Amino acid sequence: MKKLTSILSVVFVFTVFVFPATAADSMQPNVVLIISDDHAWTDYSFAGHPHARTPNIDRLSAEGLTFTRGYVTTAICSPSLATMLTGLYPHQHGITGNDPVRGQDRADWIEPFFKKPQLPRQLADAGYLTLQTGKYWMKHPSHAGFTDDMGSTGRHGGQALSIGRKSMKPIYDFIDKAQRQKKPFFVWYAPFLPHTPHNPPERLLKKYTAIKNPAKAKYMAMIEWLDETCGELIEQLNKKGVADNTLVLYLADNGWNEYGKAHPYENGVRTPFIAHWPGKIKPRKDERQLVSNIDIVPTILSAAGIKPPASLPGINLLDEKAVAKRNTIFLSNFAHDMVSATEPEKSLWTRSCIHGKWKLVAWIENPPKVRPWAGGHRHKNPDTNLELFDLLTDPHETNNLANAHPEVVRDLAARIDDWWKVD
Repeated sequence: MKKLTSILSVVFVFTVFVFPATAADSMQPNVVLIISDDHAWTDYSFAGHPHARTPNIDRLSAEGLTFTRGYVTTAICSPSLATMLTGLYPHQHGITGNDPVRGQDRADWIEPFFKKPQLPRQLADAGYLTLQTGKYWMKHPSHAGFTDDMGSTGRHGGQALSIGRKSMKPIYDFIDKAQRQKKPFFVWYAPFLPHTPHNPPERLLKKYTAIKNPAKAKYMAMIEWLDETCGELIEQLNKKGVADNTLVLYLADNGWNEYGKAHPYENGVRTPFIAHWPGKIKPRKDERQLVSNIDIVPTILSAAGIKPPASLPGINLLDEKAVAKRNTIFLSNFAHDMVSATEPEKSLWTRSCIHGKWKLVAWIENPPKVRPWAGGHRHKNPDTNLELFDLLTDPHETNNLANAHPEVVRDLAARIDDWWKVD
């Protein structure tokens, strides 16, 4: 395919950033990774939403480091979660969609995926006990190196999807086990919340009778349900006396609402990032710097005193100099169904670049003729394949400025050219 700078399609050179590991404390910290599911970046009370009730996540934010300009590499769950397991972009780890096209075997994607570095395996090799709960698309969690799990997850979760919705006990039992064995622990808490089915407890739903749209009311109640489970988990850390030595990271796997899930727009790819570690992280809100879920793996490894693999493109979010140095991030969106296990570009729909206030969304000229996600590949501006937005003045991307700023389009297109490479 031709370069984006010529007709803005596919094929580029990828720049690898290598960051040193931070010095480890004498006691390795525990790590809890909370991943909300289908949750728009606006839908938190700390973000100013008029109806969302998220007191526990608000408290994490107030007591921790909150990046308001956080992003996931792609806007559907399987590839987004795969990035959080590997620290790689979807076109690098190979999981670009939720399912293979009909007639193809998921194993053709999963087997090569496990040859990539896996966060749980790296932590286990360093002496951690590691627990998988909730969403996970790679059949049995042990393949990624989890020492503990809730059983084979099948397509995307299996019995593990009961976490949060039915009980938090598997996590509490795991923490007890780690304490008995005197080992640091890592918890992957990826509950099926606020994901559909939107079936919140009636005690929560009745709080949202002022919202006249029943679907929106249920969604808001689901968000509060998620928040309750986060509060219960943090309370358990305090109860067990491990909160002060536990790094808690929070983000969503992708967004929701109109032009949300599966879209390259902010409602699809943007999420707050929260890092909470008492005594280690100074509470503050960062509304300027760009962060990505490619940063989850190097951040956790660095906190654990493990040097991240040199191949990882992300940074340690607790390294202020590394965060300040970054001024550009990249995103890509693919069809829901994966076409090729060896040629990820065959299901590519868009590539995006965010640099400062600017965001360029470049649509593929001849997109793959495979199943999108329920209308998830609709252009806001269907008469053009180039969309340029000023996110500071237009965070909901209502005004395409591509024609007004051709020099910015050329610059961001060149940055994408320098980033993208399919190995």
